[in-house]
This record gives sequence, structure tokens and C-alpha cells, in this order.
Amino acid sequence: MIYIVEDDVSVRDAIARMFESLDLSCAAFADGESFLADASPRLEDTVFVDLHLPGLAGSDLIEKVAALDEAPQIVAISGQPLWKITRELPKMNATPIVRKPLKEQDLLTYV
Repeated sequence: MIYIVEDDVSVRDAIARMFESLDLSCAAFADGESFLADASPRLEDTVFVDLHLPGLAGSDLIEKVAALDEAPQIVAISGQPLWKITRELPKMNATPIVRKPLKEQDLLTYV
């Protein structure tokens, strides 16, 4: 399963459509709280997380998901310049970052 946690509805829907067009199962969430409440990620899953979410910050969500017993692969998404997100990197435990604007091949690298 591929999980997408992205507050921008157009980006979230575009990512979901791309994966679905390749017959890959995915579920999309607008924020970290709804993801934590409704998703059950497993070791074989991938979770794409926007770093700048309303409510629970993306880096905090990454930290929570990484602490799961069978933590899935986590990939951060960001449109911010790298220098702006460097303070969040320690929480992310070497999580890969895919930069916006997103390219299909960049996302497919992680599934």
C-alpha cells in the first residue's frame, strides 16, 4: 500500500491518480492526524509525507511513523529550499526527500 499525506488537494490527487494508473493501491490523507487515526501502515508499505502540513508537522509525523514496530518506508515531500528544511532533518532519520515540483520517476523510485 502507498500512503500519501499531503495537504494540497491538487498535489495529493495527482499523486494518487498516478499510482492508481499503474494499478498500485494507495490511500491519501490531508493531514497527519487523519493518517494516524485511519491508516495502518506495515513494513512493506511506503508513506509519502509533505513536510509542511497543517496541525502535526510532517517531520513530527515522520518521527511517529518511524517509531512503529514494523515501520514502513517513509519519503518526505517538500517544495521548500533545502536550507529551510535542514532544521527538520534530525527528526527524519535519513528519510529521503523528493522535491516539488514532483516528477513521476522520482516517486516511483521508492515503491
